[in-house]
Amino acid sequence: MDEYQEAYLKRFCEVCPILEKHFASIDEQRISHLVHFFLAVKEAALYESWNFDQQQDHLTRLRAQLRQAAESLSKIHHGVLREVELNLTLPLEVLNGTYDRKTCAEEVFERAPSFAEVDVAKQVFRGLISFAENIDKAIKYTQDELPVGIATGNRNIDAWKVVEAAVEVSRRYPDKMNVPKKMNGSGPLRRLLVDLFDLYNINANVDAAFNGWAKHIDRNRESLDLLPID
Repeated sequence: MDEYQEAYLKRFCEVCPILEKHFASIDEQRISHLVHFFLAVKEAALYESWNFDQQQDHLTRLRAQLRQAAESLSKIHHGVLREVELNLTLPLEVLNGTYDRKTCAEEVFERAPSFAEVDVAKQVFRGLISFAENIDKAIKYTQDELPVGIATGNRNIDAWKVVEAAVEVSRRYPDKMNVPKKMNGSGPLRRLLVDLFDLYNINANVDAAFNGWAKHIDRNRESLDLLPID
């Protein structure tokens, strides 16, 4: 089991008793499916939440840096670049000077990158040399077509993600969990959100988070400028 799977299982085990508590009449198997659904929705919720101007600035800097990198790579002798590629196979502890490659223990080399990881890094070098113009033009094209997305500003996007996931879960069982048009200090969904905010360590007013999400996202989806780029 890798780190992602371990983290997912841990979160599943934390969310499960909360949903069991608030959807008490639902059987165990459906609760399990509901937890998976909640986690999937939360992971994907508000995917296009970014600061448009900041993203444009980052892309502009990325274009300039990659053009400079491509120019520098084109001037490096093939033999020298080959040596860089060979050194990619060394463990990071050797590359950063923690260990001497000639004297360190054999187990240090057991932490060396895999063949696949090294090959990906080599392809980055080769791609920047042979595909530089395409990369540059692809970034510029993205800049020209980039949707505004969901403006972040001072909004608590983490809270909104939990709200969206909880609402989508609740909408699957409208007879058990009503989704109000406005939240005002009470109700079963509010109690669910209180527990979920506590689990995710979200320091936000539950009513304000729900009402903000409902106003700016749920009732405004058709007017949002989102991906994909047409």
